[in-house]
Amino acid sequence: MKRTAFTLALSLCCLASAQGYPTKGINFIVPWSPGGSADLTSRTLASAMSKHIGQDVTVVSRTGGGGAIGHLAISQARPTGYDIGMGTLELVIPSWGKQSGLTISNFTPISLVSINPAAITVAKNSPFKTIGDLVTYIKANPGKLKASGTAKGGSWDMARAGFLKTIGVKNSALPWVPSQGSAAAIQELLAGGVDVITVSVAEVGNLVKSGEVRTLAVMGDKRHADFKNVPTLKESGINWSFGSFLSVVGPRRLSADVVTKLDEAVKAGMQSPEFKKFMDNAGFGVNYKNPAQFRVFLNQQAAKMKDVEEFINSN
Repeated sequence: MKRTAFTLALSLCCLASAQGYPTKGINFIVPWSPGGSADLTSRTLASAMSKHIGQDVTVVSRTGGGGAIGHLAISQARPTGYDIGMGTLELVIPSWGKQSGLTISNFTPISLVSINPAAITVAKNSPFKTIGDLVTYIKANPGKLKASGTAKGGSWDMARAGFLKTIGVKNSALPWVPSQGSAAAIQELLAGGVDVITVSVAEVGNLVKSGEVRTLAVMGDKRHADFKNVPTLKESGINWSFGSFLSVVGPRRLSADVVTKLDEAVKAGMQSPEFKKFMDNAGFGVNYKNPAQFRVFLNQQAAKMKDVEEFINSN
C-alpha cells in the first residue's frame, strides 16, 4: 500500500514536472570536436531552439573516444529533459556499439535533423567519367584502386562497403585506406594517394565547383540540390543509399510530454531563418522526422549497418 502510494505520488510529481517543463536551461551535449559539422549544426540549432522554448539551450562539448564519451554522457543523464544532445550515425554501427557499450536502446529518439549523403568522388584527372566507368573497372580489376574518407569502420567506410556489396563484388575489390577524417582523405585524393573518396557531398562541394574533383554519383534517394547534374546511384541501377545523420536524442525513459516539447522546439528551430541559412550555406541536407518516424529510421539504419558489417567481415 505504501509502495503504491509512493509510486502514485512520484508519477504525479513527474507529470507536474513535465507539464511545467522547462523551468531552467537545457544542456545540449555534442560528442564531436568544436568546429566540425555536428558542433556547428548543434550551436545553430540550440540558439534557434532557445527562442522557441523560452530557456537557454547551451552546447556542451564532450569529445573523445570516437564519439563515445559524449554519447555516454547523454545516455547517463537523468531523464528530466535538461540534458539532451546530438546523436550521430555511430549509434547504429554494430562495431562501435560493441566498443562503446551503447546502442539505440540507450537513448530516447527526439528528432532527426539532417542526413548528409555520401558521394563517390574522383580527382579531375581520373579516367573515370561516370559511375558506370568506375564499376566496370572495379569488377575487371579488383583491388587495383584505393578509397578513403575516414577511419576504418567509420561512416564513409560503411558507405564504400555498402556500395561494393550492392554491385556484387568483395570488400577487397576497393581497399580502404584509413584517414583522420574527410579533410585528410580529400588531400590524399588531390595528391594521388587514393583513387576514390566516399565523403559527403557537402565536404567536396567547393572542389567540385572549382573543377578540382569530379563527383560521379551521390548516395542519396534524390539528386543533391546544389549538384543537380550528378546522378544518384539508384538512377544508375545501383540500389544503395547512404548518409551520415545528425539528430537530437536524450537518455532513455524521457517522458512523452517532455519529448513532445523538445521535438516541437527542434522543429521550430529548424524552420527558423538562421538555421535554414546555416544549412543552405553549409550544403547540409535538412531532413526532419518526428520521434515516431525517427525511431523507425534508427531501426532501419541499424539493420542496414548490421548487413554491411557482416559483408565486411565475411570477405
